[in-house]
Amino acid sequence: MIKKNNKDPYSSFWKEIGKSDPYFGVLTHPEYLSDRMDQEAKTLFFESGRQHIERVMRVSQKIWPKKRPTIKSALDFGCGTGRLSLALAENCEQVLGVDISEAMIDEARINAELYQRDNVHFQVVSPEPPFLTESYHYIHSAMVFQHIPPEKGLAILDHLLSHLNPNGRAYFHILYHTAESPEEKTHRQRLFSDPRYAKEKGIAEKYLFPMFEYDMTEVFRIFQNHRVRDVYTTFMESGNHRFVNFYLKRWTPKS
Repeated sequence: MIKKNNKDPYSSFWKEIGKSDPYFGVLTHPEYLSDRMDQEAKTLFFESGRQHIERVMRVSQKIWPKKRPTIKSALDFGCGTGRLSLALAENCEQVLGVDISEAMIDEARINAELYQRDNVHFQVVSPEPPFLTESYHYIHSAMVFQHIPPEKGLAILDHLLSHLNPNGRAYFHILYHTAESPEEKTHRQRLFSDPRYAKEKGIAEKYLFPMFEYDMTEVFRIFQNHRVRDVYTTFMESGNHRFVNFYLKRWTPKS
């Protein structure tokens, strides 16, 4: 089991998994564990990212069919090892991938060089805002907010949208419901944050991934605060978790 800083166990978890199993930390498939990762697995890993971005871009084009030029600047929040950042680089002039894990950012830079993507850059950022200084035409975040406690995640969402250009677009993947009782949720969070409790319960898994639901009322409040007028949603399930995919566009006020 990963050792975590009691003051901020969630940030320390991602920093540590970035050192030990960076690809598994992005996609929890056994073939992406460090002791099993090979070139074939890496190819599949990045192909899955390309397919995800293609799907998101296709849905976005269906929602907003007006022809538009190539996206000038994009931000990939929670980029990990660059799985989606490299795919975004095929659709955008410039891409910045940000993550709190220095080890994952190092790996992402290696991958950008390996796949010869010179229009994507990576940066280690603080776990808490503010950490952005520029604004972007497109912001993307998939399978990230579900691992951030909502009191921090909502502040981050607010920060990200404050750096989305007028008329800019974004995609956010957010967990809104887990089919378990309040007692089960408390048990799961204690397993993650309290190693002694996990030991008492006989839980010996190396990785216990934190999962957090978000209050959609708060999410929509933040959207409206940032003049988001167009929102399109799709839904998906994974195990006992239910997610919403937000495709949104920020309104440009008329002068």
